[in-house]
Amino acid sequence: MSPQLISLLIFVVVYAFIIFNVLPRSSVSLVGAFLLVILGVLEPREIVTLVNWDAIGLIFGMFILVRMLTDSGFFDFLSVKVLQLTKGVPINILIAFALFTGLLAAFMDSITVLLFMTALSITIAKKLKMSPVPFVLSQITAANIGGSATLMGDPPNIILGTGLGITLTQFIKYLAPISIAILILNTLYFVLFYRKMFKHSENVDADYLKNLNPRDHVKDAYMMIASIVSFVLAIVLLIIHDKINLPVAYAGLIGASLGLVLNGKKVAHIWESIDWEVLMFFTTLFIIIGSLEKTGVIASISKGIADVSKGNGLLTKGILLWMSGILSGFIDNVPFAASMVPV
Repeated sequence: MSPQLISLLIFVVVYAFIIFNVLPRSSVSLVGAFLLVILGVLEPREIVTLVNWDAIGLIFGMFILVRMLTDSGFFDFLSVKVLQLTKGVPINILIAFALFTGLLAAFMDSITVLLFMTALSITIAKKLKMSPVPFVLSQITAANIGGSATLMGDPPNIILGTGLGITLTQFIKYLAPISIAILILNTLYFVLFYRKMFKHSENVDADYLKNLNPRDHVKDAYMMIASIVSFVLAIVLLIIHDKINLPVAYAGLIGASLGLVLNGKKVAHIWESIDWEVLMFFTTLFIIIGSLEKTGVIASISKGIADVSKGNGLLTKGILLWMSGILSGFIDNVPFAASMVPV
């Protein structure tokens, strides 16, 4: 069996297991990468060169920074602040929470954002004596929209940005404006769709709001300030990294390192909270995609798309965009983004 066929077969099987969730995706991708070496498609020394270390480093750094912010109570503090600004009016809460979720998701992993936002929404919905569905659904869509606005908003952005050399500044220039517009329209849609439900809902009890103190939700003030400073430094470095010739990974790692140093022993447990499975999945996935590139499979796919479009640039873009939009509805966005970068 030729190396091209072996790499393609392993790629297809790995994706099938990921799509149907037969086994943990990190386990599947690890086995797939290991088979590529065992079967002679890849040399052991090639593995390191196939991994997009810029993406891995940035994701790792952001994991650390977000975890420190979470442990300090930063997100709980902000959530209570936003709730107080709404004056307890249900429709104001939906609007504020959706926009707030989209904003946060632009700078950190959307799953982390949704974990505390949905928990807060469910609690508030009980106070309002109404279903939490409008709040949760609006936040899920807002997180996806907001996550598309920046380089670090979602893992696929990081993979595409580092793989294609797209900077944070370019993301903000070309994607942030349309993301903001769609986020506003998305929020308006949920306001209109659930307007009847809101007409019959009650406001949050005034005494409950009065007794809420955002500072009471801060677990460690020093850690929160130190983590915010570290996070802002990482963002600044991401904005100027291309001007100072700094690798993208370094921006995230420098910010994370500063946070670890400033917080000292307070974050000694943080390594237990890092999602190592995700990092393993990304690393082994890059190896599998790299085998397709090495064996010429990616070149054949690219040539096929070019032949179908007959060299028409607009048609080529249309094929790639529609194919991406449709397939990402069924395939995990991370492996799909990783596979499309070399194409």
